[in-house]
Amino acid sequence: MTTLEREILQRIRQLAADRQQRVLDFVVQLENERPLSAVEIMRLPKEQRERIVAAAITASAHVEFETFEAYSEELLDE
Repeated sequence: MTTLEREILQRIRQLAADRQQRVLDFVVQLENERPLSAVEIMRLPKEQRERIVAAAITASAHVEFETFEAYSEELLDE
């Protein structure tokens, strides 16, 4: 068991039964969630969109992305 798992269990054990149920419900919800499409995200309230985008940026901070140009500088001069 990892340190994180031990800490989660320790904290959950300290909660009342009704709050433990809420934690369980939340975990089940996380397991059942599917990623939102860009259109679905755009339909959300601004604050919620910003939280989702910030979380995605944080989660991908260690990922190396390949960048590319959608057009070339030569095409701009035409």
